[in-house]
Amino acid sequence: MKTLSVYRIKPNPAGKDKARYGSPSAAQLGGEWVDVQNSGKSAVNTTGVGLWHLAYPASGGKSEYRLVCNLPDCTLKAGEVLRVHAGQRRDLSVLNAEDRSGADWHSFTGEDAYVWNNREGDAPALYEPAAKATIDSASYDPYPPEGVVLHRQGAKLVPTPVTAGMYR
Repeated sequence: MKTLSVYRIKPNPAGKDKARYGSPSAAQLGGEWVDVQNSGKSAVNTTGVGLWHLAYPASGGKSEYRLVCNLPDCTLKAGEVLRVHAGQRRDLSVLNAEDRSGADWHSFTGEDAYVWNNREGDAPALYEPAAKATIDSASYDPYPPEGVVLHRQGAKLVPTPVTAGMYR
């Protein structure tokens, strides 16, 4: 069993809900992200693991899980963090410093679109199709605060005040 977990998420970067027209900047897109951590004691390869989220039909109805992206082929050592940013692959220098810090690896969803639902909340999940197994998932409530990182507490992702030394 892979010891990967949804560790923290920033689903609502500053300005996301205000920018109704035009394309978001690369920094703003990359400011929406989720962290996947190897919570075990030995290295874990991420090959074959997908990142999923709850999608809500525009016409209402039941939500369903949809693939966001497959995790890149990398091996996370114990405690290491892979951050998956929204958007096309970009040089990390276009991202804000706070969106670069706190992760050992960085990847992108590959689509220049936001992923995480704010109005309904969401539940990022790590799923391995070959094993037909959900490795981990955690959820957050609707309308997360703008620009705030949500941290894992049990099966929930909740706002936590940022203090000095919180990031690795």
